[in-house]
Amino acid sequence: MTGLLNSNTSNLLPQWYKLFSKEKTYSSIKFYKHWKYIKMLWSTPDIFNKYYDDISYNGLLKSKFVLQNNKYFNNFNNISSVISNAHILVFINGNFNSKLSNYNKNISIELEYNDNNMNFNKNSDIFYHLTESFCYKTYIININKDIDERPIYLLHISDGVSKNTVNISQNRYYINILKNTKAHIIEYFTNNNKHYSYINSINTFIFIHNYATLNYTKLSLENYHSYHFNYKYITINDHAKLNSNIFITGNKIHKDEMHITSNGTNTLICANSLSVLSNNNNIINTYIHHVASNCTSNQLHKAVISNNSKYLLNGIIKITRLASKINSNIFSQGLLLDSTSQFRTKPQIEIYNRKVHCTHGVIISNINCDQIFYLCSRGISYVDAKKIIIDAFFKEVINKINHYELHEIIFNIFKNLI
Repeated sequence: MTGLLNSNTSNLLPQWYKLFSKEKTYSSIKFYKHWKYIKMLWSTPDIFNKYYDDISYNGLLKSKFVLQNNKYFNNFNNISSVISNAHILVFINGNFNSKLSNYNKNISIELEYNDNNMNFNKNSDIFYHLTESFCYKTYIININKDIDERPIYLLHISDGVSKNTVNISQNRYYINILKNTKAHIIEYFTNNNKHYSYINSINTFIFIHNYATLNYTKLSLENYHSYHFNYKYITINDHAKLNSNIFITGNKIHKDEMHITSNGTNTLICANSLSVLSNNNNIINTYIHHVASNCTSNQLHKAVISNNSKYLLNGIIKITRLASKINSNIFSQGLLLDSTSQFRTKPQIEIYNRKVHCTHGVIISNINCDQIFYLCSRGISYVDAKKIIIDAFFKEVINKINHYELHEIIFNIFKNLI
């Protein structure tokens, strides 16, 4: 981020402070600790830049920001468009809307103000600390073992205010998957206007208790003028399972950061992502921390990249001294559709126990000419041959969804993007 502290951006922190301090409801202890760290990051470009490499934030940093979180949409008709039969929880610009939601008593949602839990991660970036500083409310969602098989559909609808401003939506969620519970959560991020700019900054804390299973699917289909920063902190206890699948397209800049701590024995973690980029940027950061023994974690991250896009993947696996018999691996694959796009990956493994098995791998390639030639020799046109190859590339991640209807919907969405 060359020129971060120039005259065009030097008033950004005062602008943010003035904007958010109007709320007058944040916790002073939490606010001051995070705000102090924001100023430290801001005044040290070398530290700030390590989170973004050479992705340009100049357009965002020069913007005029507004805070309008209470806008109500009367004409939004896509409340249940992603999946037909689900528990629906609707959030508009970060605020829960009970009138548009529909769920049963086995799901409870509570709103807590001035949450003093100090979730301080000095390795995260300025947008994480900005949300922790000024977001004065937390939604607590509890899911118990009597929940039926229907997925829990969290619909996030965001919107800007005008073409000349950037609306900021900051959200904090605590999600508890209680003991012996099997749940499927679908998070769908969309917008009500294709032309206005906004920031979604979301800090999510998920607790998967003993013998619980969470199938988590995230679908982000926001407009090109939007910015999305999502920080997830997931804690997994004994004999618990997590199957996470993230699908991303649309945002001008999208960052998904996932911290998974395996505190219990015999846990199973699958963390996968698929991104389709065209003239936009995507950052995926994963941190898997194995604390207990006899656990497995697998990661698969894929991206189809074109039209001057950048994809950055940082994957860290850490195995502590007491965590033996761990099987953990991370694999990433980038499909470049032109010479203007970039795919960068940085896998890191920290192992402090000898009784483990860890692997990592990367494949970066263009569409294989031999495969195109083979399909064309069978009477298939060049355009259709290219689509067949890209569809096959998609399917390896999409096939990991454990829900038939959602599987078909997401495949059709991504197939039509190319």
